[in-house]
Amino acid sequence: MVTIRLESPTKAVAYVDGSEVGSLRFSTNRLHFHPRIFYVRFALGDTPTSRLAEVAGALYKTMMGALEPRDPLLFYTGADEDSPLLPALRSLGFREFRRVYLPTLEVRSFELSSLDACVNRTAALGYRVVALVEFEPTDHTKGALFRLFSEVYADTATVVPATPEAFSPDEWWSDLVEDEAVIPEAFFVALRGDDMAGFGTLYRGEREGELETGIFGTARLHRHHHRDLMLAVKAREIAYAKLHGYRAIRAEIDADNPLVLQI
Repeated sequence: MVTIRLESPTKAVAYVDGSEVGSLRFSTNRLHFHPRIFYVRFALGDTPTSRLAEVAGALYKTMMGALEPRDPLLFYTGADEDSPLLPALRSLGFREFRRVYLPTLEVRSFELSSLDACVNRTAALGYRVVALVEFEPTDHTKGALFRLFSEVYADTATVVPATPEAFSPDEWWSDLVEDEAVIPEAFFVALRGDDMAGFGTLYRGEREGELETGIFGTARLHRHHHRDLMLAVKAREIAYAKLHGYRAIRAEIDADNPLVLQI
C-alpha cells in the first residue's frame, strides 16, 4: 500500500509498506517568478519500477491538493529520455517542452593549453577573469553582478516568462553566498575595466569528486566576444577543478541554446 505524508508545505514523501521509497518537492522559480507556475522535482530512486506510476501518481495527487488554494496554472519537471519515470509523467499529463544535453568533461585528461589562444585573445582585448572572492561586496558590485546575472538568465530558454520577482541585489547576493552548493572561489567573472562582461559558475556536484556547471553567459554588450570570453572563463573553472583534485565537470545544456552549445 502506498501512503503519502506531506512533510512540509513544499515536500511530500511516499511510503510503500511503511518504507520510504521516494519524494516530490515543488517550488516557484525566484528569478523567473510566477505565483501559479511550479517546478516539480521527483526523487524516486528507491521506488520499485513496477510501482513507479502508482507512487508518482500518489505524490502528484497530494501536491495538487496542497497547492489547490494557489490555483496552479502549470507544473514543469525534468527526466532523462530513457528514465522509467517518463511514461508515468506522460500519464499524468506532462508533455515535452525542451531537451537538454548532459555532457561531462574529464578534468584530469583535459589539456588546458588547448584554451590558451582564447585566453590570450581576450587578454589582448583588455578582458580579465577574476573569482567572486576577489570582489568587495559593495552595493556597486552586488548591483552590477545582479544585473549581469538577470540579463543572462532572461536570455535563457525557460518554461516560465522572464519576469523576475522584485527583490534587491542585497537579497540576491545573500542567496548566492549562503547557498551551500556555491563555491565562491569557482564563480568567475569576466571584466573589461570595471564593466562586468560575463560569468561562469561551478557548484558542488551530487557525486563525490565531481562539479556541476551553473548558468553562464555574457552581457549583451559583449556578446560579439561570447565564445572567447566564455572559454577563458571555462579555462579558469577547469584549472580550479584540476588544482582541487576533481575528477569531472558535468553540465546541463539546452538543445536550443546555440550560445551555450558552441562552448
